[in-house]
Amino acid sequence: MGEGSSPIPDTLTSDTTPDELAALLGTSYSKIKYFYYTKPIANSYYVFHIPKKSGGQRTITAPNDKLKVLQRRLAVLLSKIYKPKRPASAFVKGSTLSKNASPHCRKKFVFNIDLQDFFPSISFARVRGLLISKPYSLAPETATVIAHLTTVNGFLPQGAPSSPLISNMICASLDYQLLSLALKHGASYTRYADDITLSFHCPLKHIPQDLVDTKNPSECKSHYHAKPGKELQSIIAKHGFHINSEKIRLQSSTERQIVTGLVVNQKPNIDRRYIRKTSALIHSIEKLGLLGANLARAKKLSEKKLPIEKLPEKPTPIEAHIQGRLLFIHQVVGAESVVYARLANRFNVLPTSYKVPRPLDKKDEMEKNIKISKFISNKCWVVEIWADETLPSGKNNLIAIQGIAFAVTEGFLVTCAHVGRQNNTDLDNCEVYLASNQNEAISAKVIYRNNGKDIAFLSLEKFPANYESFVIEDESEPSIGEQVAILGFPNKKQGSSVGFMRAKITNKYSMGEPSVEYSEVDKMLYPGNSGGPVINSSNHVVGIASKGAAGSAEGQNAFIRASELIIEIENYNKTQSDATSPNQSLEN
Repeated sequence: MGEGSSPIPDTLTSDTTPDELAALLGTSYSKIKYFYYTKPIANSYYVFHIPKKSGGQRTITAPNDKLKVLQRRLAVLLSKIYKPKRPASAFVKGSTLSKNASPHCRKKFVFNIDLQDFFPSISFARVRGLLISKPYSLAPETATVIAHLTTVNGFLPQGAPSSPLISNMICASLDYQLLSLALKHGASYTRYADDITLSFHCPLKHIPQDLVDTKNPSECKSHYHAKPGKELQSIIAKHGFHINSEKIRLQSSTERQIVTGLVVNQKPNIDRRYIRKTSALIHSIEKLGLLGANLARAKKLSEKKLPIEKLPEKPTPIEAHIQGRLLFIHQVVGAESVVYARLANRFNVLPTSYKVPRPLDKKDEMEKNIKISKFISNKCWVVEIWADETLPSGKNNLIAIQGIAFAVTEGFLVTCAHVGRQNNTDLDNCEVYLASNQNEAISAKVIYRNNGKDIAFLSLEKFPANYESFVIEDESEPSIGEQVAILGFPNKKQGSSVGFMRAKITNKYSMGEPSVEYSEVDKMLYPGNSGGPVINSSNHVVGIASKGAAGSAEGQNAFIRASELIIEIENYNKTQSDATSPNQSLEN
């Protein structure tokens, strides 16, 4: 910088030149011109489609990485000179769908309209004109550069990081006039992107006709035969927007009132039907698997007989669709919501790479067990052993032991050998019942035992019709740092639903004679976890919960790795093929 020259301001001003703008963006003006002079700026975008809730496709025009960086920096610069207006809720830091919906709670009537082709309605000329005019008053040549960088084919693209902020800047005057009109008639007004909402405390007959016209039923098919009033239509048209006639709805307090997807009759909340639908989609993967659930969904879509323009080119994978729904629920109710926790925990253990934020659990460590779906709980069994023991004094003592076992595809239950061992005595007869159905106990017995490795197999006297089993992971063993879920009864409640704790693997080691492979975790394991399956994100068994540090300063929280279980299954199969006794006990 030469002597006597002034430093470049860190914000846009009326004196900012294109070269100074480029410097603020961390580049040069010659490089900026490359995007719109050297070649068509459209070459810097790619187009894709996402499905709309109402059917059909939403076109997203997204910039390449280089242009995206410039647009993000531009958005930061523009945010320094633009102050969001109160009615605008979308794309504003700290704002949420709930905040947008709150002003319309407990109203007698809620009126919704939608601005058609919202982003494409904002042209290059409108962006440039906005920046030249007050209160921004940028130099025309600088405003032109910004308009070039933020539009494509002459319009604002839906998919550019600068578009949301610019759309709010464009709509500032619209918001001011519509808010003034609403306040004049005692109504509430908000705008969330292209969704405009007005609400009223008054009865239907007193709703001002300037805002909502309910007199001409033949002209509109929407609810209550409502359409936008003349003054409302006039203001919207004057600002260069058009109302989507297919999305006009007046809702009374006697029905479900919806604002940007939220029910507002009492407080902003998610429609129960949306929650049930999300739960049903998760259940379809639990029951049918990913492939089966996607095929079933594709078949269902094909049977809807939608108009050709509303048929998706390629259906979104069901797991991605569920993720989007859960992220919406998370945004509205938060990570601490019981509803969100129940759905998110079910989804996050599915065999898919799509995940959602973990729910917040404010309970003590020992209480961190979460009820899970029947898809998993129907594979977990409670083991109960009752036996009489004669003490050295000659008195009888009743032994009562409880543990957990899990079903595997080989047709038997797996548990820890120590579950059926008392005072160095093997107790092979027991009763088992499904964790989800404690009223139907089934007699069982130990058919294979390796006390050295703490692994035992149980055979059932009879198998229930709905017998379900886990798959044992035999390809990829979880590494240190990876997460697993440990199923069991950490609360030590007799007959309670099986719960799980999410834990991270912190160590791997071998111990004992013969050597047994263990993985250590970062969560406290309690006696109720013994014999429970440890599963990965694919719901495959990667181990058996065995050792716990609860009540022992020197204890370790660890599980026996699945590789050891696979070896013992092979040993058992070998004993069967050698026609040895099924009750053989292996002492090591």
